[in-house]
Amino acid sequence: MYTPEEDLLIQSYFTIAFLSELQNNNFLNSEAYKEMPFQDSFIKEHLPSIGIGNRGALVQSLYSMLVLPKELISDKFPAEFSALNDILESLHSQITTTYTSDNPKVDFVRHIRNSVAHGKVNFENDLVVFNDQNKRTGETCEIKITLTNFGQFMSELQKIFFAFVESIKNKK
Repeated sequence: MYTPEEDLLIQSYFTIAFLSELQNNNFLNSEAYKEMPFQDSFIKEHLPSIGIGNRGALVQSLYSMLVLPKELISDKFPAEFSALNDILESLHSQITTTYTSDNPKVDFVRHIRNSVAHGKVNFENDLVVFNDQNKRTGETCEIKITLTNFGQFMSELQKIFFAFVESIKNKK
């Protein structure tokens, strides 16, 4: 039996996997999509230009893979999770931080997680911008990374998330 937290993660996994399959199968250009009735014609009209793998889907995926599981994933896969910071550092992310804990090494994953959890994610042209702020101490961190480079990070995060989901599925 799954815990409520595990069940929610599995359902999030289903949603991410389903959206990915729709994108991989070019669903928005299919006859099924064209014939599909929508309650809101605005969505049907504009979704093909926005796409399934859009910026909103990126934020939802990050929420599912970083915020919902809290420490569940990082505790089970500490080496892999730690490697995510190395990946982000190697991708030459632009970072401005006043966090004393970021000296000598920035915890990119923690800042991105906090930014997503508090809805502080923006997009500037081809950059995704994460803003983390500790209101109690006044410390701030801003991370800017190109969407292309961030896609590499997302691929690695997905591998860890999917491995975690597999470990849950195998538990039952």
